[in-house]
Amino acid sequence: MEVYNGPHLIIKHEQENSRLVNTWKSSPHNDGEYRNELMEHRSVVEKIKPSQVLWLLNKLTFKVSDKTKKWVDENISKPIFKAGFIGKRQDKFDQVAFVVGHDVLAYIEVMGMFKENSPDDFKPKHFATELEAANWLTEETTTKDSKSEDHQLEINYKGLDSQGRTVMEFKESASVITRTLKFFKSIIEQNQFMKNNVGRYSLLSTREKETLKFIIKGHTNEKISQEMSVSPNTIRTHRNRIWKKLGIKQFKDCLSYQCFFD
Repeated sequence: MEVYNGPHLIIKHEQENSRLVNTWKSSPHNDGEYRNELMEHRSVVEKIKPSQVLWLLNKLTFKVSDKTKKWVDENISKPIFKAGFIGKRQDKFDQVAFVVGHDVLAYIEVMGMFKENSPDDFKPKHFATELEAANWLTEETTTKDSKSEDHQLEINYKGLDSQGRTVMEFKESASVITRTLKFFKSIIEQNQFMKNNVGRYSLLSTREKETLKFIIKGHTNEKISQEMSVSPNTIRTHRNRIWKKLGIKQFKDCLSYQCFFD
């Protein structure tokens, strides 16, 4: 039964499954439209109190901003989670399923709303098809262990599009869709980090870059001094300058700069 039909979002209630099915019929154009539709979703959830939620993101192309991700966490995810009517499975996942849309970049931004291994947030499951998601929610899944499947990764070059951009085709088993999306997500985040921090990294001298590489590997000042044939005091000086130029305060902050050495 359809319970909401808004500018971009349709919500149906499957009473027999205690499930809400949310479908983006069109994509919001800005944060305001996106937030308004999610508030409608929250209102419906609080009224019906379903134990399962299914999201179909096929037509979602809007890239959610970091500011809106935080808003969603505070105003949508946490209130619904704390209400306690969304079911928890034995595999520790909440009964919230997402089906990947055509715009993978938009979908990856949606994935970024959920913090892994956090007890205070939803732990949803991601699927390649609506059927797989529905089967999982009804515990009728026949998904095989990815280790037992004889599917090899395929990456094919498809040529150039009308704008001269390279087109690649990526083929992987549907059963490992979450792993595949996380792989792309890590590449995108690494690329964005490099763009945002290349200016800072360029401030380092050649010796400071060499020192940073050893620091990231976990070497002590004494070990680095031996590798670089300088005194430990010199390494400490390099380390202090690196910290200042990169604007970092502790060791873990420098690990992200590993991408400049790959």
